[in-house]
Amino acid sequence: PRASCLSTSRPLQFDTLFCSDSVSKVCCQQFRAQTHRPMASRLPAVHLYTHMGESLRELLHRLCPEMPLKIVRTDFDTLVPSDPTPEDVNALQEAEILLMDPNLMPPLMYHLPNLKWMQSTWAGVDSMLKHLDKTKPLPSYTLTRFGGVFGPAMAEYVLSNIIARERRFHTQWENQAKGVWYREGELHNYRPLPMLSVGILGVGDIGKEIARCCKTFGMTVWGMVRSELTQDRRSPHVDHYRQFAELPEILQKCDYVCNVLPSTAETKGLLNGNIMENCRERKSVFINVGRGDVINEETLVTAIQAGWISHAVLDVFETEPLPATSKLWKMPQVTITPHVAAITLPVQMAEMFYHNYQRYVKGEGLKYTVSWNSGY
Repeated sequence: PRASCLSTSRPLQFDTLFCSDSVSKVCCQQFRAQTHRPMASRLPAVHLYTHMGESLRELLHRLCPEMPLKIVRTDFDTLVPSDPTPEDVNALQEAEILLMDPNLMPPLMYHLPNLKWMQSTWAGVDSMLKHLDKTKPLPSYTLTRFGGVFGPAMAEYVLSNIIARERRFHTQWENQAKGVWYREGELHNYRPLPMLSVGILGVGDIGKEIARCCKTFGMTVWGMVRSELTQDRRSPHVDHYRQFAELPEILQKCDYVCNVLPSTAETKGLLNGNIMENCRERKSVFINVGRGDVINEETLVTAIQAGWISHAVLDVFETEPLPATSKLWKMPQVTITPHVAAITLPVQMAEMFYHNYQRYVKGEGLKYTVSWNSGY
Protein backbone atom coordinates (compact mmCIF):
# COMPACT_ATOMS: atom_id res chain seq x y z
CA PRO A 1 0.00 0.00 0.00
CA ARG A 2 1.07 3.54 -0.65
CA ALA A 3 1.85 5.80 2.28
CA SER A 4 -0.92 8.14 3.32
CA CYS A 5 -1.78 10.94 5.65
CA LEU A 6 -1.46 9.64 9.18
CA SER A 7 -4.56 7.94 10.57
CA THR A 8 -5.64 8.92 14.04
CA SER A 9 -8.35 7.93 16.46
CA ARG A 10 -8.80 11.56 17.43
CA PRO A 11 -11.87 13.24 15.91
CA LEU A 12 -11.27 15.55 12.97
CA GLN A 13 -11.14 19.17 14.11
CA PHE A 14 -13.34 20.67 11.41
CA ASP A 15 -13.71 23.92 13.28
CA THR A 16 -10.25 24.71 11.94
CA LEU A 17 -11.76 24.87 8.47
CA PHE A 18 -13.77 27.92 9.44
CA CYS A 19 -11.03 29.95 11.13
CA SER A 20 -10.60 33.57 10.15
CA ASP A 21 -7.91 34.37 7.59
CA SER A 22 -5.59 35.74 10.26
CA VAL A 23 -5.35 32.44 12.08
CA SER A 24 -6.26 29.87 9.43
CA LYS A 25 -2.64 28.98 8.71
CA VAL A 26 -1.93 28.36 12.37
CA CYS A 27 -5.11 26.27 12.75
CA CYS A 28 -4.30 24.22 9.68
CA GLN A 29 -0.74 23.64 10.88
CA GLN A 30 -2.04 22.45 14.25
CA PHE A 31 -4.50 20.14 12.52
CA ARG A 32 -1.84 18.64 10.27
CA ALA A 33 0.42 18.14 13.24
CA GLN A 34 -2.32 16.00 14.80
CA THR A 35 -3.22 13.96 11.75
CA HIS A 36 -0.41 13.78 9.18
CA ARG A 37 3.05 12.38 8.60
CA PRO A 38 5.51 13.00 5.75
CA MET A 39 4.81 11.20 2.46
CA ALA A 40 6.98 8.25 1.56
CA SER A 41 5.55 8.28 -1.98
CA ARG A 42 3.11 10.33 -4.00
CA LEU A 43 -0.57 9.80 -3.22
CA PRO A 44 -3.11 8.94 -5.97
CA ALA A 45 -4.85 11.91 -7.54
CA VAL A 46 -8.52 12.65 -6.94
CA HIS A 47 -10.57 14.04 -9.83
CA LEU A 48 -13.51 16.25 -8.85
CA TYR A 49 -16.56 16.27 -11.12
CA THR A 50 -19.27 17.83 -8.97
CA HIS A 51 -21.12 21.07 -8.30
CA MET A 52 -19.23 21.18 -4.97
CA GLY A 53 -15.82 20.93 -6.60
CA GLU A 54 -14.33 24.23 -5.45
CA SER A 55 -15.45 23.83 -1.84
CA LEU A 56 -14.29 20.21 -1.69
CA ARG A 57 -10.89 21.07 -3.13
CA GLU A 58 -10.32 23.67 -0.42
CA LEU A 59 -11.55 21.44 2.39
CA LEU A 60 -9.62 18.37 1.26
CA HIS A 61 -6.45 20.39 0.75
CA ARG A 62 -6.65 21.62 4.31
CA LEU A 63 -7.21 18.10 5.57
CA CYS A 64 -4.38 16.61 3.55
CA PRO A 65 -2.18 19.07 1.62
CA GLU A 66 -0.34 16.17 -0.03
CA MET A 67 -3.50 14.84 -1.72
CA PRO A 68 -3.39 15.69 -5.46
CA LEU A 69 -6.72 17.27 -6.43
CA LYS A 70 -7.86 17.95 -9.99
CA ILE A 71 -11.07 19.82 -10.72
CA VAL A 72 -12.54 18.73 -14.04
CA ARG A 73 -15.80 20.69 -13.94
CA THR A 74 -18.14 22.28 -11.38
CA ASP A 75 -20.87 24.19 -13.28
CA PHE A 76 -23.67 21.73 -12.61
CA ASP A 77 -27.19 22.08 -11.23
CA THR A 78 -27.58 20.00 -8.07
CA LEU A 79 -30.25 17.59 -9.33
CA VAL A 80 -30.25 18.07 -13.11
CA PRO A 81 -28.18 15.58 -15.16
CA SER A 82 -25.68 17.02 -17.61
CA ASP A 83 -23.84 15.35 -20.49
CA PRO A 84 -20.05 15.56 -20.41
CA THR A 85 -18.21 17.63 -22.98
CA PRO A 86 -15.45 16.02 -25.07
CA GLU A 87 -12.99 17.94 -22.88
CA ASP A 88 -14.56 16.39 -19.76
CA VAL A 89 -14.27 12.88 -21.16
CA ASN A 90 -10.67 13.46 -22.16
CA ALA A 91 -9.73 14.87 -18.75
CA LEU A 92 -11.36 11.92 -16.95
CA GLN A 93 -9.54 9.25 -18.93
CA GLU A 94 -6.67 9.22 -16.45
CA ALA A 95 -8.88 9.26 -13.33
CA GLU A 96 -8.12 6.56 -10.76
CA ILE A 97 -10.31 8.11 -8.05
CA LEU A 98 -13.39 10.11 -8.98
CA LEU A 99 -15.42 12.20 -6.55
CA MET A 100 -18.63 13.13 -8.36
CA ASP A 101 -22.39 13.62 -8.39
CA PRO A 102 -23.90 10.24 -9.39
CA ASN A 103 -26.47 11.71 -11.80
CA LEU A 104 -23.52 12.82 -13.98
CA MET A 105 -22.11 9.31 -14.29
CA PRO A 106 -24.44 7.48 -16.75
CA PRO A 107 -22.79 8.77 -19.97
CA LEU A 108 -19.36 8.01 -18.50
CA MET A 109 -20.06 4.70 -16.81
CA TYR A 110 -18.30 2.50 -19.34
CA HIS A 111 -15.76 4.98 -20.68
CA LEU A 112 -13.26 5.50 -17.86
CA PRO A 113 -10.61 2.78 -18.34
CA ASN A 114 -8.37 3.71 -15.41
CA LEU A 115 -11.06 4.27 -12.79
CA LYS A 116 -10.69 2.18 -9.63
CA TRP A 117 -12.95 4.01 -7.18
CA MET A 118 -15.89 6.36 -7.60
CA GLN A 119 -17.16 8.22 -4.53
CA SER A 120 -20.72 9.50 -4.87
CA THR A 121 -21.71 12.82 -3.30
CA TRP A 122 -25.22 11.43 -2.67
CA ALA A 123 -26.47 8.76 -0.28
CA GLY A 124 -28.57 7.23 -3.07
CA VAL A 125 -27.00 6.10 -6.33
CA ASP A 126 -30.11 4.90 -8.20
CA SER A 127 -29.76 7.79 -10.67
CA MET A 128 -26.63 6.02 -11.83
CA LEU A 129 -27.48 2.35 -11.36
CA LYS A 130 -30.69 2.49 -13.38
CA HIS A 131 -28.52 3.13 -16.44
CA LEU A 132 -26.50 -0.08 -16.10
CA ASP A 133 -26.31 -1.86 -19.45
CA LYS A 134 -27.37 -5.48 -18.87
CA THR A 135 -25.66 -6.52 -22.10
CA LYS A 136 -22.28 -5.51 -20.69
CA PRO A 137 -20.23 -6.77 -17.74
CA LEU A 138 -20.68 -4.86 -14.49
CA PRO A 139 -18.17 -2.04 -13.95
CA SER A 140 -14.94 -3.21 -12.36
CA TYR A 141 -14.38 -0.10 -10.21
CA THR A 142 -15.60 0.25 -6.63
CA LEU A 143 -18.60 2.50 -5.98
CA THR A 144 -19.11 4.10 -2.57
CA ARG A 145 -22.04 6.23 -1.44
CA PHE A 146 -22.14 9.23 0.88
CA GLY A 147 -22.90 7.32 4.08
CA GLY A 148 -22.86 7.67 7.83
CA VAL A 149 -23.93 11.31 7.77
CA PHE A 150 -27.56 11.76 6.72
CA GLY A 151 -29.09 9.97 9.71
CA PRO A 152 -29.33 12.95 12.11
CA ALA A 153 -30.71 15.30 9.45
CA MET A 154 -33.30 12.75 8.32
CA ALA A 155 -34.30 12.12 11.93
CA GLU A 156 -34.73 15.87 12.49
CA TYR A 157 -37.00 16.06 9.44
CA VAL A 158 -39.13 13.08 10.48
CA LEU A 159 -39.51 14.11 14.12
CA SER A 160 -40.15 17.76 13.34
CA ASN A 161 -43.01 16.77 11.04
CA ILE A 162 -44.45 14.34 13.58
CA ILE A 163 -44.36 16.95 16.33
CA ALA A 164 -45.70 19.71 14.07
CA ARG A 165 -48.65 17.53 13.12
CA GLU A 166 -49.44 16.24 16.61
CA ARG A 167 -49.26 19.73 18.11
CA ARG A 168 -51.19 21.24 15.19
CA PHE A 169 -48.61 23.93 14.52
CA HIS A 170 -50.23 24.84 11.20
CA THR A 171 -53.56 25.51 12.91
CA GLN A 172 -51.85 27.56 15.58
CA TRP A 173 -50.06 29.65 12.96
CA GLU A 174 -53.39 30.28 11.25
CA ASN A 175 -54.99 31.31 14.55
CA GLN A 176 -52.10 33.65 15.29
CA ALA A 177 -52.48 35.31 11.88
CA LYS A 178 -56.16 35.86 12.65
CA GLY A 179 -55.51 37.09 16.18
CA VAL A 180 -57.56 34.23 17.61
CA TRP A 181 -56.95 32.75 21.08
CA TYR A 182 -58.33 29.21 20.78
CA ARG A 183 -57.51 26.24 23.03
CA GLU A 184 -60.28 23.77 22.27
CA GLY A 185 -60.57 20.64 20.16
CA GLU A 186 -57.41 19.03 18.81
CA LEU A 187 -55.17 21.82 20.12
CA HIS A 188 -56.13 20.86 23.66
CA ASN A 189 -56.26 17.10 23.13
CA TYR A 190 -53.02 16.33 21.34
CA ARG A 191 -51.27 12.95 21.55
CA PRO A 192 -47.94 12.83 23.45
CA LEU A 193 -45.23 11.01 21.49
CA PRO A 194 -45.04 8.01 23.89
CA MET A 195 -48.62 7.21 22.82
CA LEU A 196 -47.56 6.86 19.17
CA SER A 197 -45.99 4.14 17.07
CA VAL A 198 -43.78 4.59 14.03
CA GLY A 199 -42.94 2.06 11.35
CA ILE A 200 -39.58 2.57 9.63
CA LEU A 201 -39.29 0.91 6.24
CA GLY A 202 -35.57 0.31 5.88
CA VAL A 203 -33.41 0.12 9.00
CA GLY A 204 -29.95 0.91 7.65
CA ASP A 205 -27.72 3.63 9.10
CA ILE A 206 -30.36 6.31 8.42
CA GLY A 207 -33.28 4.21 9.62
CA LYS A 208 -31.45 3.30 12.81
CA GLU A 209 -30.86 6.96 13.63
CA ILE A 210 -34.52 7.77 13.04
CA ALA A 211 -35.40 4.85 15.31
CA ARG A 212 -33.01 6.08 18.01
CA CYS A 213 -34.50 9.57 18.02
CA CYS A 214 -38.10 8.33 17.99
CA LYS A 215 -37.34 5.93 20.82
CA THR A 216 -35.71 8.73 22.81
CA PHE A 217 -39.12 10.42 22.82
CA GLY A 218 -40.79 7.21 23.95
CA MET A 219 -42.40 6.13 20.68
CA THR A 220 -42.96 2.46 19.88
CA VAL A 221 -40.71 1.65 16.92
CA TRP A 222 -41.31 -0.97 14.25
CA GLY A 223 -38.65 -1.70 11.64
CA MET A 224 -38.90 -3.47 8.31
CA VAL A 225 -35.83 -5.27 6.94
CA ARG A 226 -35.20 -7.58 4.00
CA SER A 227 -34.19 -10.64 6.00
CA GLU A 228 -34.02 -11.89 9.56
CA LEU A 229 -31.29 -10.15 11.56
CA THR A 230 -29.08 -11.76 14.16
CA GLN A 231 -29.32 -10.18 17.58
CA ASP A 232 -25.97 -8.39 17.27
CA ARG A 233 -27.18 -6.60 14.10
CA ARG A 234 -30.42 -5.38 15.63
CA SER A 235 -30.87 -1.86 16.90
CA PRO A 236 -31.78 -1.59 20.60
CA HIS A 237 -34.11 1.24 19.60
CA VAL A 238 -36.37 -0.93 17.43
CA ASP A 239 -39.06 -2.70 19.45
CA HIS A 240 -40.41 -4.93 16.68
CA TYR A 241 -38.59 -6.17 13.58
CA ARG A 242 -40.55 -7.44 10.60
CA GLN A 243 -39.55 -8.59 7.11
CA PHE A 244 -40.91 -7.43 3.73
CA ALA A 245 -43.63 -10.08 3.67
CA GLU A 246 -44.95 -8.72 6.96
CA LEU A 247 -45.37 -5.13 5.70
CA PRO A 248 -49.18 -5.20 6.14
CA GLU A 249 -48.76 -5.74 9.89
CA ILE A 250 -46.52 -2.68 10.19
CA LEU A 251 -49.04 -0.57 8.25
CA GLN A 252 -51.83 -1.76 10.54
CA LYS A 253 -49.94 -1.16 13.79
CA CYS A 254 -48.30 2.22 13.20
CA ASP A 255 -49.54 5.80 13.50
CA TYR A 256 -46.68 6.99 11.31
CA VAL A 257 -45.08 5.05 8.45
CA CYS A 258 -41.69 6.37 7.35
CA ASN A 259 -40.05 5.12 4.16
CA VAL A 260 -36.23 5.21 4.09
CA LEU A 261 -35.72 2.46 1.52
CA PRO A 262 -33.32 2.97 -1.42
CA SER A 263 -34.50 2.51 -4.98
CA THR A 264 -33.90 -1.09 -6.03
CA ALA A 265 -35.74 -3.65 -8.14
CA GLU A 266 -37.23 -5.00 -4.91
CA THR A 267 -38.48 -1.67 -3.57
CA LYS A 268 -39.82 0.04 -6.70
CA GLY A 269 -43.60 0.14 -6.44
CA LEU A 270 -43.57 -1.65 -3.10
CA LEU A 271 -46.45 0.51 -1.82
CA ASN A 272 -48.41 0.69 -5.08
CA GLY A 273 -51.86 -0.79 -5.42
CA ASN A 274 -54.06 -1.20 -2.35
CA ILE A 275 -51.53 -2.25 0.28
CA MET A 276 -51.87 1.17 1.95
CA GLU A 277 -55.45 0.23 2.79
CA ASN A 278 -53.89 -1.52 5.79
CA CYS A 279 -53.45 1.98 7.28
CA ARG A 280 -57.20 2.63 7.24
CA GLU A 281 -57.97 1.87 10.90
CA ARG A 282 -55.27 4.11 12.36
CA LYS A 283 -55.46 6.71 9.59
CA SER A 284 -51.67 6.63 9.52
CA VAL A 285 -49.46 9.46 8.31
CA PHE A 286 -47.06 8.49 5.53
CA ILE A 287 -43.60 10.10 5.47
CA ASN A 288 -41.28 9.52 2.52
CA VAL A 289 -37.61 10.47 2.81
CA GLY A 290 -36.30 7.43 0.92
CA ARG A 291 -37.01 7.30 -2.79
CA GLY A 292 -40.07 8.49 -4.69
CA ASP A 293 -40.52 5.36 -6.78
CA VAL A 294 -41.57 3.25 -3.78
CA ILE A 295 -45.09 4.55 -4.41
CA ASN A 296 -46.65 6.24 -7.43
CA GLU A 297 -48.73 9.40 -7.39
CA GLU A 298 -51.93 7.57 -8.32
CA THR A 299 -51.66 5.37 -5.23
CA LEU A 300 -50.92 8.35 -2.99
CA VAL A 301 -53.94 10.26 -4.25
CA THR A 302 -56.16 7.20 -3.83
CA ALA A 303 -54.86 6.51 -0.31
CA ILE A 304 -55.70 10.07 0.74
CA GLN A 305 -59.06 10.39 -1.00
CA ALA A 306 -60.19 6.95 0.23
CA GLY A 307 -59.21 7.79 3.79
CA TRP A 308 -56.58 5.07 4.08
CA ILE A 309 -54.05 7.61 5.35
CA SER A 310 -54.74 10.97 6.96
CA HIS A 311 -51.71 12.83 5.62
CA ALA A 312 -48.58 12.42 3.51
CA VAL A 313 -45.28 14.21 4.16
CA LEU A 314 -43.28 13.92 0.94
CA ASP A 315 -39.70 14.97 0.32
CA VAL A 316 -39.09 12.67 -2.67
CA PHE A 317 -41.14 11.93 -5.77
CA GLU A 318 -41.25 9.71 -8.83
CA THR A 319 -40.45 12.74 -10.99
CA GLU A 320 -38.29 15.57 -9.66
CA PRO A 321 -38.85 18.45 -9.71
CA LEU A 322 -42.49 17.63 -9.01
CA PRO A 323 -44.46 18.85 -12.07
CA ALA A 324 -46.71 21.85 -11.53
CA THR A 325 -49.57 19.75 -12.88
CA SER A 326 -49.32 17.20 -10.06
CA LYS A 327 -52.49 16.77 -8.03
CA LEU A 328 -50.39 16.59 -4.86
CA TRP A 329 -49.69 20.33 -4.85
CA LYS A 330 -53.28 21.27 -4.13
CA MET A 331 -54.17 18.54 -1.64
CA PRO A 332 -54.41 19.91 1.93
CA GLN A 333 -53.56 16.46 3.28
CA VAL A 334 -50.11 16.63 1.68
CA THR A 335 -46.94 18.38 2.87
CA ILE A 336 -44.37 18.85 0.10
CA THR A 337 -40.69 19.67 0.47
CA PRO A 338 -38.22 19.78 -2.47
CA HIS A 339 -35.86 16.90 -1.61
CA VAL A 340 -34.18 18.75 1.25
CA ALA A 341 -34.73 16.40 4.22
CA ALA A 342 -30.97 15.88 4.22
CA ILE A 343 -28.47 17.63 1.96
CA THR A 344 -24.82 16.99 1.24
CA LEU A 345 -22.71 19.57 3.06
CA PRO A 346 -19.22 19.96 1.60
CA VAL A 347 -17.57 19.80 5.03
CA GLN A 348 -19.26 16.47 5.80
CA MET A 349 -18.49 15.12 2.34
CA ALA A 350 -14.82 16.05 2.77
CA GLU A 351 -14.57 14.37 6.15
CA MET A 352 -16.22 11.16 4.99
CA PHE A 353 -14.14 11.01 1.79
CA TYR A 354 -10.92 11.76 3.68
CA HIS A 355 -11.44 8.77 5.98
CA ASN A 356 -12.14 6.48 3.02
CA TYR A 357 -9.18 7.90 1.09
CA GLN A 358 -6.91 6.92 3.96
CA ARG A 359 -8.28 3.39 3.79
CA TYR A 360 -7.77 3.30 0.02
CA VAL A 361 -4.10 4.27 0.08
CA LYS A 362 -3.45 1.71 2.84
CA GLY A 363 -5.12 -1.05 0.84
CA GLU A 364 -8.00 -1.45 3.29
CA GLY A 365 -11.62 -2.09 2.38
CA LEU A 366 -13.69 1.04 1.75
CA LYS A 367 -16.72 1.94 3.81
CA TYR A 368 -20.18 2.48 2.31
CA THR A 369 -19.55 0.36 -0.78
CA VAL A 370 -22.51 -0.29 -3.08
CA SER A 371 -23.17 -3.67 -4.67
CA TRP A 372 -23.62 -3.41 -8.44
CA ASN A 373 -26.02 -6.36 -8.21
CA SER A 374 -28.29 -5.35 -5.33
CA GLY A 375 -28.07 -1.57 -5.73
CA TYR A 376 -27.35 -0.90 -2.05
